[in-house]
Order: sequence, then C-alpha cells, then structure tokens
Amino acid sequence: MRKLQYRAPRVAVDFPVQVTHGDSSQPTRGRDISVDGMKLDLEGASFPFTGGYIQLVDGISTLKIPFEVRTRAIDSVGVAFQNLSSEQSEALSKLIASLSRHSTCLSIVVRK
Repeated sequence: MRKLQYRAPRVAVDFPVQVTHGDSSQPTRGRDISVDGMKLDLEGASFPFTGGYIQLVDGISTLKIPFEVRTRAIDSVGVAFQNLSSEQSEALSKLIASLSRHSTCLSIVVRK
C-alpha cells in the first residue's frame, strides 16, 4: 500500500518580497505560504539563487528561516523551508495564522 504524503495547508497571500544579493535587490511577490515553504511570483525578474534565508518581519519580531529552491517555472519559484527548529516552526505557524490580521513585510537574504 502506498503511503500518501500531504503538504501543509497553504495560505493564499499577495505581499511584496524583496530579493537581495550583495548590493543589488529586486522586488517579487509572495503568492502563497505554509510552514513548509512559499511560492514567489518573479514578475519577470530572474532568480538565479539556490538557497538562502527568508526574513519574516511582522513589526514585532523577525524570524530568519533557511530555504532551498525546490521548483522553478517561467514566472515563479517554489522555496522549501529547511531545518526549522521547533521554536522557528511554532513562530512561523503563528505568523502565517496572523497574516490576515496585520501587515507583514518579507525579505529574502540570499547566500553568496
């Protein structure tokens, strides 16, 4: 019998994400997010990175989460969050639950 693998529930969002590498940065849009990862709409921009850190800032705290690019399409990338501690996972779950209640700004800091 095959074991079914379920993805974590995703929350549809539309918020700005700033991709930064060295001295340059480019805007993208976050389209959905879950405790496992998120989808970024590239809006015509390139995304040559394979991993880095996503910083989630909600005005109260900052959460830094390592990510790895898992899927690529012409206009989007899917990133998977990697090696989350139980504290990071809990904080991420709370942040995702609160997305509809207040403004959240996201930025991506990419490994060199």
